[in-house]
Amino acid sequence: MQRIAFLLLTILALGLASCNPQTSVGAPPAQSAADLPTQPAAPTNTLGPLPTDPATQPPVPTDTVIPPTDSATQPPVPTDTLIPPTEPPTAAPTSSPTVEVAPSPTNSPTHIAATDLALDAADVVFYPVPVIYAGDKVTFQLLPHVPESLRVGDVNAAIFVDGVQIVSGALDRRNWNGQAEGIYEWAWDTTGLAGQHQIEIILDPGDTIQDGDVDPANNRVTLNTTVEVASGQAALDAAATWQTTEIACCFVHVVSDTAAARDLPTLLPLLESAVVQSANRMAIRPSQKLNVYLIDRIVGQGGFAGTDMVVSYVDRRYAGGSVYELLVHEATHILDQQFAPRRITFLAEGLAVWASGGHYKAEDLNQRAAALLATGSYVPLAQLIDDFYPVQHEIGYLEAGGFVTYLVDRGGWSRFKEFYSDVASDDGATLSAAVDANLQAYYGMTLAQLESEWLAALQSRPADPLVVDDLKTTVRYYDVVRRYQAAYDPTAHFLSAWLPHPNQVRELGNPADLTRRPEEEINITLEVMLVAADTAARAGDYSRANVILDSVENILENDGAIIDPMATSYQRIVRAAAEYGYELHAVTLDGNTAQATATQAPDIRLKNLVMEMRGQEWVILSH
Repeated sequence: MQRIAFLLLTILALGLASCNPQTSVGAPPAQSAADLPTQPAAPTNTLGPLPTDPATQPPVPTDTVIPPTDSATQPPVPTDTLIPPTEPPTAAPTSSPTVEVAPSPTNSPTHIAATDLALDAADVVFYPVPVIYAGDKVTFQLLPHVPESLRVGDVNAAIFVDGVQIVSGALDRRNWNGQAEGIYEWAWDTTGLAGQHQIEIILDPGDTIQDGDVDPANNRVTLNTTVEVASGQAALDAAATWQTTEIACCFVHVVSDTAAARDLPTLLPLLESAVVQSANRMAIRPSQKLNVYLIDRIVGQGGFAGTDMVVSYVDRRYAGGSVYELLVHEATHILDQQFAPRRITFLAEGLAVWASGGHYKAEDLNQRAAALLATGSYVPLAQLIDDFYPVQHEIGYLEAGGFVTYLVDRGGWSRFKEFYSDVASDDGATLSAAVDANLQAYYGMTLAQLESEWLAALQSRPADPLVVDDLKTTVRYYDVVRRYQAAYDPTAHFLSAWLPHPNQVRELGNPADLTRRPEEEINITLEVMLVAADTAARAGDYSRANVILDSVENILENDGAIIDPMATSYQRIVRAAAEYGYELHAVTLDGNTAQATATQAPDIRLKNLVMEMRGQEWVILSH
């Protein structure tokens, strides 16, 4: 059966070129990151002068980027992300299948099943990932098993390096995934400490917990780690510094020699326009300048916001999405705190989608909500409000955005703003009960009544087949992205990622905390394939996007084995480029030819490569 599946995948892939007459050998190379899409001009009713001295600004809102234990007051979860390249749809190679095995994600430590308080090697993450270089200040993330009967904050941990205790303290919280978590930031300064070290971590070192800790022996884990000496590009990365630029709306922070630093002249006006759109949609004026961090690392869906906003801006944009909508989305999470400091998650995310005019791109939110209903993806509102983050990300955000759109259209912005500002977690026994009580106060209807009215309106709107196809492909695409992250880039996964306060990183940590990431051959291969799938979907070629996703899933399901011809060509293209020091960011396959965008460290300028398959290998024709 597996061979038959591979054969069918190959036949589908080989038929792609004939299915898309727009693809040609002479197609233009993928768009560079500097060639950002044209965005609408900033609205003419601009924000006016803003304060320039951060020291004189009013206090920032009190919420943080780290999720507190009360889910009702959590900051926004990471949202959508970056600008896709505009490569033509991908044609499959014509070579026969060859199995090439990549490193398996199963080589990492595995979790040990436990029912009581327990910690194993797989529960420990060192930052920066994936390599510690001498001079890094190491942050420890612990993700132990803590029974529901125990309060997370009652569990203490102690961390030893080479027998010397360097830090101790209680675990912090349960993260968005419901997993107990302890973060010990910048606890170990490795300056001058290159070489092998033994790390020992102990939960409940005083053995004070009896109920819920049947086996104290599984509370201890010992790890050996190597602190490397940075050389070559790693040494340049370790020497990176923060750079700050002030514009009318914001203080913009980037790390030197990154994609954001290179493209800053184009990004700054885009950011200005995004903040103006967010403020104007909510009819407010920012009380202070926003601190915006543009990082060279995919984190979750591409951004998060608490007191400041952090946005992923990378050349290999494997998490898709438009940077403009992302900037508006995250700016909304900052600005809405001026009038609704107690806002709840469901409404906060819905408002940000509404203010952005879409989730990952500009889109008709009424059509998207109708497509959710038509595909059977709709989640009852009470369920979504009470437990927002565990719901499939795209479905939850689009549904929240659709409901906010309905309320604004129904009663106007002023009424919705008053309602939004008044809803708080303590207004009812559950979050949905709190929403229900305030809907009755401001709209004269219960949550159930308004939901019924909204659903009737959606059912009266025929679902657009193209919107349905787009929704299905988008949901699948991001599910595959998260599967990739879980296997090969786990610290990027939005439910468990460490989201440090960027100002503290700037003052106390390492730029590498927000830039360093896994960059093995398997990472680059899968990421350029995901970029190609996203590009095809955005071009409306959902069949092509799904064939590429089939290939990516095949790799993930076979522990990194490269089997089908499409994946084989991507891997060999990545490998051929690497022989000349190129790191690929986007690849356009067209039969036996390929065009790609790449960087060649230490040069951060994007370059276009033309490649051709000769025999079983790929060669660079021009660069």
